[in-house]
Order: sequence, then C-alpha cells, then structure tokens
Amino acid sequence: MALYQILADFKRPSSEKELTESFSRLAPHFIYGGYINVRDVYRVYICTVEFYFHDEKERANPIKDFIMYHRNRPEKGIVVPYFPLMTLHAHVSGFDITFENEEQGYRASALIREYSVFDVNNNRFLELKKNNRDDRSTYLYDYLNGFSLAGDSGVRWVDEERFPRKSLLQGRRCRVCAYWETGNPQEPYRKIDGVPDDRPWSFKLNDDICLPTD
Repeated sequence: MALYQILADFKRPSSEKELTESFSRLAPHFIYGGYINVRDVYRVYICTVEFYFHDEKERANPIKDFIMYHRNRPEKGIVVPYFPLMTLHAHVSGFDITFENEEQGYRASALIREYSVFDVNNNRFLELKKNNRDDRSTYLYDYLNGFSLAGDSGVRWVDEERFPRKSLLQGRRCRVCAYWETGNPQEPYRKIDGVPDDRPWSFKLNDDICLPTD
C-alpha cells in the first residue's frame, strides 16, 4: 500500500501505548517502503525515523509533545494551520514528513533523523558521515532544497518496497528532553533539563539498505 494512503488511514490512538504500537507499524513503511526523489538527481533513503505527536483538542487524556515545532501555542496567541497530508516541513532540526489531522485535532510527523543519499547519475551512494549515512539532520538541506515557486518542485515520495526486511532498532528520540505541565496558563509547560523523553518513538535501520539497482 502507498505511504500516502497508510498515513491517510492513521487514526488517533486512545493511549500512548497504542500510539507507540502504531508508530512501530508505520516505521518500516518510511524505511523500507520507498524514498524521496529529488528532481531525478538524488534519492534520499530514510535510515532512522523519529515520530512526534501532539493533541491540540481538549481531551481527558491528551498526548502532548511540546518539542514539536508545528503546533499551536495558545499561551502566546499562536495558531498555525494544519499541513496537508505528507507535507515536507523544513525546520531548524531537519525535515519532517507530516501527517496532521484537523478533524481529529492532532499534529503528527516523522522526522528524517538519519539518511543515505543515492546519486542517480553516478549510480552510487554518496560517501557521507559513516557507512554512507548521515545523522546530522540539518545537513539534508545540501540535497533536499531548491523548491520551485513557479510550479512543481520536483521533490516527491516514491513508493518502492525493499526486501528482505529486518527488525528495526527501537528507542528514545535523540536529544529530546522531557517536559512537565505546570498548570500555569501563562507558562503551561516547562522543559526538564537533563531528563530525556523516554517514549520509544525512534526506529533505526540495523543493516545496509539495498542498492536500487540490486
């Protein structure tokens, strides 16, 4: 099934446990299910994906992720529109593939934490930081950039199932601190410095990806 449809079918879970299970099912589709085609020059393969999720609606047991960039900040009077499904969201930590839902009232995204870049013209992977991978998310700007203001940007997701699949390493997200809710409307949340967010929403490829020509 295409990644777009899989994300379109995503439903808000009833608990963090259920959400974690949903992310574990989504992760292989990002890592083994295709790549980002950049104007037929580069193919960006995701090697590690980190998920983010934040409830905007008032609920009995909301799931909050205050580190998310694209969310409302009522205490500051900031309300941002919902992105269309599978929007590529560039920010200071890299690139997200978003799957927000206004009707269900949540923000959700998949951060490309680690990636490999395939050079189409030379039929090889670029030699990046380590084992042809780079975990410096912002360096993806070097390849995933140059969006046209006059039509199609030439950047698109291509569904391409790769086999054999292997289990992914699951753990907590990189450099994400825990937050606590203060109960103060003027400052509703505060970061707990030095305390990591333990939610296991990171999924890492544990082997080399297959060359597209294999």
